Amino acid sequence: MKKTFLLFCAAVAMCACQQTANNNVNVATEALESTMTEVSTPAEALARLEAGNARYVADSLLFPHHDHKRLVAVAPHQAPFAAVVTCSDSRVPAEMIFDQGIGDIFVIRTAGNSVNDDVVMGSVDYALEHLGVKILVVMGHESCGGVTGAITEEGEADEHSKIDELLGIIRQDVKEYVGKPELLDEAIRCNTAAQVNRIVERENVKELVEAGKTMVIGAYYNVHDGSVSFSK
Repeated sequence: MKKTFLLFCAAVAMCACQQTANNNVNVATEALESTMTEVSTPAEALARLEAGNARYVADSLLFPHHDHKRLVAVAPHQAPFAAVVTCSDSRVPAEMIFDQGIGDIFVIRTAGNSVNDDVVMGSVDYALEHLGVKILVVMGHESCGGVTGAITEEGEADEHSKIDELLGIIRQDVKEYVGKPELLDEAIRCNTAAQVNRIVERENVKELVEAGKTMVIGAYYNVHDGSVSFSK
C-alpha cells in the first residue's frame, strides 16, 4: 500500500513538473512571438525596448532575430524600429541590452554619446528621416570615461592626439561639472539631456515628433546590473 502511494505521489509530481515546463515553454514562445510583430508607434517601440531590457536584467534573453533566416530577410533592406545613440564603451552593447537582433536597432556609437558633430547628427537624421525609426534613444551610462575625462581638470595636451579635442566637445555640455569629479553621475545625466535637447530643437525633428511619427528620449544604463532607466 505504501509503495502504491509513493508511486502515485511520484506520478503527480511528474505531471506537475511537466505542466510547469509546458507553461514555461508557452510563455517563452509567446514572448518570442511578441518580438516578431511590427512596431507601429513610438509607444510600442519604447515598450519593446523596456521589455527587452527587463529580460536582459533577469538573464532570460530570447535572442530574437539572431538566425540566418533573419540575416537573409533584411539583407536587401533595413527597417529598424529604433535608433540608439550610445557610448562606444565596450560594456554597453546596445542590441544585447535590449535583447534585439539583426535589423532591429540602428546604433550610433561615439565616445560620450555626443551628437555635437555633423557626422553624428547626420546619422541621427538618417535614422529618423530615411529609416523612419519610431524611437530614438540617447543613452548615457554609469562610469562614462568620456564624461569623466571632460570634467577632470585639463592636463598637458598631446599635439599628436585627438582625445583632447573629443573631451573639449563633451566638456562644452557639462561645463558646470568641470573640476567636480564627485558629481560624475550628475554630469553623465546632464550630458545625455544636452544631446537630447540638441536633437529635438531641430525643426526637422520637431516636425516628426509633433506628428507622432517618432519619439526622442534620454536613458541611463547601469553597468553593474544591466538596467536602463528612461527619462520620461
